[in-house]
Amino acid sequence: MNCRTTDRDTRESAREPMTTTYMPGTRIDHYEIIKMLGHGGMNRVYLASDVRTGQKVVLKTPNDDIIGNVALFERYKRESEIGNRIKHSNVQHMLNTEEQRSEQYLVVEYIQGQTLRTKLEEIAPNVMPRGEALRIVIQICDALAYCHEHGVYHRDIKPENIMIDDDGNVKIIDFGIALLEGARRVTWRGLSNTVGTPDYMSPEQIKGERGTASSDIYAVGMILYELLCGHTPFEGENIFAVMNQHVSQDPPSILQCNPDIPPELATVVMHAIRRDPEKRYKTMSEMLHDLENLPAVKPVHYHPDAPKEGRAWVREVRIASIIIIALLIIAIALGFLAQYVHYAAH
Repeated sequence: MNCRTTDRDTRESAREPMTTTYMPGTRIDHYEIIKMLGHGGMNRVYLASDVRTGQKVVLKTPNDDIIGNVALFERYKRESEIGNRIKHSNVQHMLNTEEQRSEQYLVVEYIQGQTLRTKLEEIAPNVMPRGEALRIVIQICDALAYCHEHGVYHRDIKPENIMIDDDGNVKIIDFGIALLEGARRVTWRGLSNTVGTPDYMSPEQIKGERGTASSDIYAVGMILYELLCGHTPFEGENIFAVMNQHVSQDPPSILQCNPDIPPELATVVMHAIRRDPEKRYKTMSEMLHDLENLPAVKPVHYHPDAPKEGRAWVREVRIASIIIIALLIIAIALGFLAQYVHYAAH
């Protein structure tokens, strides 16, 4: 059974871009589609069954418009390279990477569970119990320390990309914008470097620098702050307000929102989320060690650096934000153009 449709079938008259959609029951090689799980800017995600083994898997098929976009398609393929390099129990596994396939798609482990974001929404407005928060973040740190040792930097760590399976185990997902050490650089300067989610994005990423280990450390610190306080340290009316706070000031002490946190744990959190990357943990392994040995951590009184002020600084942040958005719009437009040319040629 091969039931696949494209947006052309329903929107041809509108001349809108087309993307292949697979219906339940469709066979792609030896995988049978069960249902669509979701879709985003780069791919569509399906729950499927491997008919050879009966195992449930996840298929990630690239949107048609990224196939004509060299930069975006390179990111998509790079996720497969990373899957071959990373084999850790707390990272979603890439499956069957050596098999021959009739078209481009990724096969990844199906995780029965929920995202950390869903878990946080379920317990709101309460905060997560400290022991549970530590158990989760220690697993995240352990997985990322392994990734960093193998030259992989996630760069988009956030609750939406952390799965908690039915047994309570952490699984980090979505390495679509990860940095692979030694990989060829294929995207535009400015657009390629500023990736991530503003609430968890390091100041250096927001300023257009290439996110690395320190950026992942910052993001994990932000998550730990949120788990223990119920919110991230920086909040604003819009994305620009949040980005401005990240780059212009150190976060407020976690003890201001939750004074019951032990000083040793507060020291670890604030060490991870300093605005200046030189003042953060140097490696994820160091942060992991402190979380696993909290009684041995020497409490340090938190002294935030003075905020950067002045109209020139605010203007710099606004200009950087506008440039980022403009480049994203250009990338999307080029994707649509590439897709149009692709279909016109066929």
